[in-house]
Amino acid sequence: MKKLFFAACIVFCGIVSLQAQPGKYAGSMKKLIGKIYTGSRNIAALKGWKFREGSVLNPLTDPEMILADVVQKGTTCIVFFSIKEDTAIEEYKIADVIEIKGVVKGWAIKTALCRQNKIETAYIFAWLKETATDYLTTIKKAWRFNPDKRRIEPFPVKGIDCINEGFGE
Repeated sequence: MKKLFFAACIVFCGIVSLQAQPGKYAGSMKKLIGKIYTGSRNIAALKGWKFREGSVLNPLTDPEMILADVVQKGTTCIVFFSIKEDTAIEEYKIADVIEIKGVVKGWAIKTALCRQNKIETAYIFAWLKETATDYLTTIKKAWRFNPDKRRIEPFPVKGIDCINEGFGE
């Protein structure tokens, strides 16, 4: 009985550790995880991809910097989260990636400007419909970058909206 319990614990722990690892949503871009770069627009594996947006997610006073970048090729968007562990060195390491397919004209991926129940939460990002309003509220899917676990997690769309940066200025 003890052996069966021990074996079940090993299997369960193995499953839990697999779920806790980055790359679950990376698709064909899993190879980016762990890459070190000096500029997000100079990553060889993203040659031919169009830069859409980039944001620093945490306060600049933190000892490390967490960044989100969005690139697009056709209707596929790649969102990757990078960590700059030493702000004195121009090196970033990709912590996690998500590949989002089917982002057609009129829809976009927004990072750093999303809120949940009107409370700003820089780590939430969303696939949303672009409209001529101050806040974008038609959300198809949302995720959150967990800075402690350094991975992307699904997030409920209820209560999510994103600032339409540049609208109304």
